[in-house]
Amino acid sequence: MAGLRRSISSLGALATFEAAARLTGFTRAAEELGVTQAAVSRQIKLLEAELNMPLFVRGHRRVELTPAGLVLARALTGAFDQVSEALDTIRRPVQGKTVTVGATLAFTHFWLLPRLPTFRAAHPEVQLRLVSQDSGFDLRKDSVDVLIHYGRPPVDGGKLLAELPERVFPVCAPDLARRGLALDQMPLIACDWIEPTWLGWRRWAQLAGLPPLPRPSALRFSQYSDAIYAAIGGEGVALGWQALVGGHLDDGRLVRLGQAEVVPDEVNMLLVPATRNPGKAARVFTDWLVAAFAAAQP
Repeated sequence: MAGLRRSISSLGALATFEAAARLTGFTRAAEELGVTQAAVSRQIKLLEAELNMPLFVRGHRRVELTPAGLVLARALTGAFDQVSEALDTIRRPVQGKTVTVGATLAFTHFWLLPRLPTFRAAHPEVQLRLVSQDSGFDLRKDSVDVLIHYGRPPVDGGKLLAELPERVFPVCAPDLARRGLALDQMPLIACDWIEPTWLGWRRWAQLAGLPPLPRPSALRFSQYSDAIYAAIGGEGVALGWQALVGGHLDDGRLVRLGQAEVVPDEVNMLLVPATRNPGKAARVFTDWLVAAFAAAQP
């Protein structure tokens, strides 16, 4: 910033120039900035004087960028866009108007996003901000209004509103299932889970009462969504979590392989912060989620 200050005395002049360059006119820039056309012209002249270089070619009713002006305009537009995106990222939403929802990447991708159009159609006034991460959330510290968390209740700092149990079983593409091979003869697809309660093949087989699976995993992924899409593509067998892969089972892209399954002690929990009263928008969204959880019960 100090270097920029040494290069140019007025950051306001740069903002004025960027607007004039982007809108291709001093009058339009003045309207956007809420100043007079004369003020815009004066700022541009001061900037040109500091740079000792013309930035615009003035015509009768329009202005055009000079080569030097084009270079500066491209740099400023890109920089201002990055600043704007950064501000949007860190800006705290206005309480009561925006609902910040936390969930894992897989739950957001497979369960929440396919259902959001229904909610948005019924409640277009509610603004949603989805935060998807597998590293977990802390309702006592994080700025999350609604959290969907897989685990066992109770959760520190959270008030439980609804539960969605899980069933876990092998899934694969229909063509692979038609080969008629036993599970221990199939190529297995695995995930490198962050959360230890999420089942891998070894633990799943143990809980399902099956012998240890001797074959190593054919593919390993860091994201569950990648594992499922690999299974859809016929690359092998993945562990299917009912709440997450139910849509792909319904449309036939995946089929269940065998009858063995595990019902974990953990469940998908709908939580809100225990120490904060939810705003109207958050209550509307959680009411919808409670109903959606009930409708999705296995």
